[in-house]
Amino acid sequence: MRDLFDRIVENKGPLGKWAAQAEGYFVFPKLEGPISNRMKFQGREVVTWSINDYLGMANLPEIKKVDGDAALEHGAAYPMGARMMSGHTAFHEILEEQLADFVGKQSAYLLNFGYQGIMSAIDALVSKDDIIVYDVDSHACIIDGVRLHVGKRFTFKHNDIEALKSQLEKNEDIDVYVIRSNLL
Repeated sequence: MRDLFDRIVENKGPLGKWAAQAEGYFVFPKLEGPISNRMKFQGREVVTWSINDYLGMANLPEIKKVDGDAALEHGAAYPMGARMMSGHTAFHEILEEQLADFVGKQSAYLLNFGYQGIMSAIDALVSKDDIIVYDVDSHACIIDGVRLHVGKRFTFKHNDIEALKSQLEKNEDIDVYVIRSNLL
């Protein structure tokens, strides 16, 4: 029996060979400044989609105050974890009611993560008899959701309408659901 880490030392794989050049830029980049929807790495400002501050509001003084007050009152981790396991609160129910009213629906349901939401939506909306055609460069949550699908699934090259048309023509007699990478 071999140790997995010995194998990695012998063969770092297709990405590992670039570690010396990538460390500090592509891998564990050092943040220069505040966390936001735009962040600076190695003197260069970039749009950041890897955190949940898409609107760049997390560092607004009024948001920080409300967040701090809530942490003082309820604790920094309240509520924590999946609601099915660690329970939900009256705050969940109030927010769900407000969201349902806001979008004019009978009800709404909060999920812990957008990732979980997309995966759940795919599972809830398609059956084993459905075919999913999706952009090969879709967000990881879409790819993982589609991988859980027990029916047929096909990819098309990123933003390549001709490749998409080709997949759709192959399956024109069946309901086909197209998942685009720009949904998120």
